[in-house]
Amino acid sequence: MCRGLVAAPLLAAACGDSVEEVSDVVLARHVHTDLYDAYPGIPSPAGDRVVFADFAAGARSLTVYDVATGVGRVLTTTPAERFRVTWSPEGSRVVYVDRRPESHGVWTLDPTTGQESRIVDPGDARVDHPRLLADGTVTALRHADGDSAWVAYEPGQGQATVLFDDADGWAAPMRSPDGRSVAHLQLAGGYRADLAVTEIATGETRTLAADLRFGWDSRVEWSPGGDTLYLAAAGPDDSALVGWRVPLDGSPPERLTRDGHDVLAVTPLADGRVALSVYHTRTAVGLVPASGGEPVDVTTASGESAFLPSWRPDGRALGFTTFSWRRLRMPVDFDLGVLDLDADGAPTGTVRTLLSEEHEDYGAAWSPDGRWLAFHGHLEQSDDIWLVPVDASERPTRLTRFGPGADTGEPDWSPDGRTLAFSSHGPPGEENPGSVYTIAVDPATGLAVADPFRVPLDGFEGYAMGARFSPDGERLAFYGRSFEDGRVAVYTVPAAGGTPTAVLSFANGEPYSAPEWSADGASLFYSRNNRFGPFQVWQVDISSGATEQVTTGVLGALQPSVSPDGNTLAVTMREAAIEVVALAAGSTGGNPDPDQERR
Repeated sequence: MCRGLVAAPLLAAACGDSVEEVSDVVLARHVHTDLYDAYPGIPSPAGDRVVFADFAAGARSLTVYDVATGVGRVLTTTPAERFRVTWSPEGSRVVYVDRRPESHGVWTLDPTTGQESRIVDPGDARVDHPRLLADGTVTALRHADGDSAWVAYEPGQGQATVLFDDADGWAAPMRSPDGRSVAHLQLAGGYRADLAVTEIATGETRTLAADLRFGWDSRVEWSPGGDTLYLAAAGPDDSALVGWRVPLDGSPPERLTRDGHDVLAVTPLADGRVALSVYHTRTAVGLVPASGGEPVDVTTASGESAFLPSWRPDGRALGFTTFSWRRLRMPVDFDLGVLDLDADGAPTGTVRTLLSEEHEDYGAAWSPDGRWLAFHGHLEQSDDIWLVPVDASERPTRLTRFGPGADTGEPDWSPDGRTLAFSSHGPPGEENPGSVYTIAVDPATGLAVADPFRVPLDGFEGYAMGARFSPDGERLAFYGRSFEDGRVAVYTVPAAGGTPTAVLSFANGEPYSAPEWSADGASLFYSRNNRFGPFQVWQVDISSGATEQVTTGVLGALQPSVSPDGNTLAVTMREAAIEVVALAAGSTGGNPDPDQERR
């Protein structure tokens, strides 16, 4: 049975012609450096290039792939908040919004030279969802003084012409090819919206579908002939985003799915084909010798998605976070799972639940005596560090009281079991961009014996992430991102505070966990990529700064955790890629050029 879209008030089941995928073509595949905020890849009208927006080195960077060669190039290097990425009608420029206040406006990028140019400076207003028309005009939503309007900026003009002055709640407006109407989303709260078409001259609005749900980057596209709309959305019963082809004549829509994966965007191409931006993601916990190699997955067979591993003090079990992943809805119910290991480190049995509370529970760390489990939790609407007996004989105890929005990270025990280290924004109102904290704990009662201590990081100007005690408990290791250039560095600092020492720095996306000490304390394991491709685990010698890659494999690895004997790393094996696929010409009911179809 197939399902389709119907007009308001509900997005309900309908059945149209089935989609026959004859010979699809992968235009580009991009390994995303950001674990959470995956944005779609958008092909040029000719389908010869694909652009991706990605988070790297503190900037929303743009990478353009040449379809013929498969080669991708990161074309932007300066920090910017680049969003709503599209192409100019002839495909010669990439178009986007820079959201940073000092450079806000509509920009273009030359995909050959990498040169960026601001083509709309909206002044004190805010613009969103830009579209560059063939004559150089830019249409966009303009928000100013509490009002929203759909406007047009003519080439070289700072003033905007209002096309529609009542655009409150609009998103993703796009003018029809004949210029008479505009398709848009009418927001209905959260990530829900209706799909509508409004006649520009009369203001008459027709709703084509309602109660749609969207991911991070909503967009609507017209077919070249103006008789069809394309979008990626989900209905009330969908657990994943899918693509839709919605005819304006009222005939049944077509559902464009891709092997059960989330479809982030649907883009019609000039030759009549349709391209889907498909999100491929999975995580698992793997084991690899600390000397290096390709990790071996130990959790996927149990049917669990898992990340952020930790070791029981005796080395005979792994803890990790389990969850169900969808782009449509961020996972808000993390649980803590455990997998027993035999004397040789091989899994025994299946994954079982170690702790299951509402909302986010992650970063479980066993106390050195094996009695307590410290974790980050959102119990009681918190964002704090909690402690619970491993046998769950008591309810969890809250150790910190930073509250919602503190962005507290996973905890780590000192070797004597009397202190926990972690990173956090801390209590609201402190204007804390992210710091390292410690908190003293009574190992007998599991209660905090003092308030959290913000470790002084003298001279450090940046965002501190993660914290790990050295094997002797004398120092802490953490990641820091510079405010100046967005680069990430690995630091060590005395546990009581002082001037951090940078061990190395590198340009990449979010490392997602703290650096990990080797068993002898002479080196650190850390995760990185070089602004491109999958993350891998590397090792740096603290005294010399010499580095070497530890893990290999196409899935990549991050979040290393060293076994108690120092011989094995547990890592998160992660795939997070966007694949842009052009469906075979004619497979969506389009009307391609017959000569093009034969080529």
